[in-house]
Amino acid sequence: MKMKLSLLGALTSFALLHGAHAADLSNDDQRFLRKAGESGMLEIQASQLAVEKSQHAEVTNFAEMMIKDHTAVDEELKALAGAKGFQLPVELDGGKARLMEKLRGLDGPDFDEEYVDEVAVDAHEDAVDLFEDAADDVDDADIKAFAAKHLPALKKHLEMGRQLEEQIDNEDRRRRDTSRTTPADTTGSAQGSVVVPGTEKAPAPR
Repeated sequence: MKMKLSLLGALTSFALLHGAHAADLSNDDQRFLRKAGESGMLEIQASQLAVEKSQHAEVTNFAEMMIKDHTAVDEELKALAGAKGFQLPVELDGGKARLMEKLRGLDGPDFDEEYVDEVAVDAHEDAVDLFEDAADDVDDADIKAFAAKHLPALKKHLEMGRQLEEQIDNEDRRRRDTSRTTPADTTGSAQGSVVVPGTEKAPAPR
């Protein structure tokens, strides 16, 4: 009984200790940790889906890099949050969850375009803004250093995402142009005002 009470007391002290750490974080600190966790989770999950679904080599290569890079950052973020007694989100909700649901329902070029626009570009724009603000404004020195450390890589990801978006948009434009082009008729019959050799009418006798 004494052992159980002692264990309970230790667990309670541990919880209170971590609660005190989390309470010491400012609202900006906690907001950054939460949003950074959500951002990394989206990048990893959406990129895993891209590796499974995309048949575009450049999209797959980009997605594989995102999984590798963001998984490493996520592990570091978890360690930082744990040291501060802050619980990171464990699942996506809101707009990010709806985006994942939309991506699951797409295939082929439609999937590639949505992934590149929403994840490779838009999500990285949001992440760059988030990390820039944290590197300048958060109160906790460790969190500020974490944001400053990973900001250059996020900017590089964004640059690569924009290049990929331009490539995908150009390919989509060429595909639409091709679909609007009607192949020339080669069956030997006349169409419209085109006269096929050998089918001309003989001139009427005078």
